[in-house]
Amino acid sequence: MKLGFIGFGEAASAIASGLRQAGAIDMAAYDAASAESWRPRAEELGVSCKASVAEVAGECDVIFSLVTAQAALEVAQQAGPHLCEGALYADFTSCSPAVKRAIGDVISRHRPSAQYAAVAVMSAVKPHGHRVPLVVDGDGARRFQAAFTLYGCRIEVLDGEVGGAALLKMCRSAVLKGLEALFLEALAAAEKMGLADRVLASLDASFPEHHLRDLALYLVERNLEHADRRAHELGEVAATLCSVGVEPLVAEAGYRRLTRVAQVRAALKQRPGDVRAWLRSLANAEDA
Repeated sequence: MKLGFIGFGEAASAIASGLRQAGAIDMAAYDAASAESWRPRAEELGVSCKASVAEVAGECDVIFSLVTAQAALEVAQQAGPHLCEGALYADFTSCSPAVKRAIGDVISRHRPSAQYAAVAVMSAVKPHGHRVPLVVDGDGARRFQAAFTLYGCRIEVLDGEVGGAALLKMCRSAVLKGLEALFLEALAAAEKMGLADRVLASLDASFPEHHLRDLALYLVERNLEHADRRAHELGEVAATLCSVGVEPLVAEAGYRRLTRVAQVRAALKQRPGDVRAWLRSLANAEDA
C-alpha cells in the first residue's frame, strides 16, 4: 500500500511520523505551500515529495486529504481524474456534511471504482499523532478502518449516509470554537485593563474542578497558531447548523469574532511570542 498526503502541515506530518514509527513504509506528499515550509519535514520522515496533486493521486493507493476546509472540494476535483483504479480517498478536513457529500460525489464521478472515507478528527492531532480519535463514514469507511487499525489508529465507523461523522465533528466544534471566540473576546478586553489574570482566577474559583484557566489559555494559544483555519471551521459549523434547521445565532457571532481575530493575525508583521502578547495585540487592534 502506498499512502499519499495532499497537504503536509502540522497534522499531516504528525500522522505521517506516527505511521512511520508503526511500520508504514511507502509514503508520498504534496503541499501547495512554499517548498521550504514542508519539504524538509517530509524528507526527514522519508516521505517522497511530489510536484502536484495529480502526481500524488496517480501514484498512491490511499490518499489522505489534509488541506484547509475551503480548499477541500477543489483538491478533490483536482485529484479525482488522476486516482488509481480502486483507490481509497480519505478526506480529513473540517467541513460541513454537505461539503463532505460533495467531495464523495466528485470522487465517485471521476473514478467509479474508488472508495471514499469521510473522516472526522475528534481531537487535536498533537500529541496523539496517528492515534488521534477518528470517526468515519462513507463507502470506504470499513476499508479505511481495516487498513489503518493495523498501525494503531483509533477509528470508529459510523454507519449511514455520508455526513453523520461531519455533523458530530461540527457540533463538537460549535462548543470548542465558540468557547475560543468567547475567551478571546473577554480576555482581550480584560487585558486592556491589566485584569486578564484576575478574570482567569475568578473562572477557576467558580469551577474549581475544571481548570478553566488552562482551557482558556490552551484555546488562545491554538488560535495564535491557526487563526484563519479555526475561523473557517466555525463558519462551516454555522452552515451545518442551518442545514439541520437550527439558527446559528451563537456560532455566527463566534465566526465574526474569529474572523476579526484572523484578520488581526494576518496584519501583524511579527508573530506574537506568547499568549499574553497575542491578547495584547488583539486589545490594541480594538483601539485602532
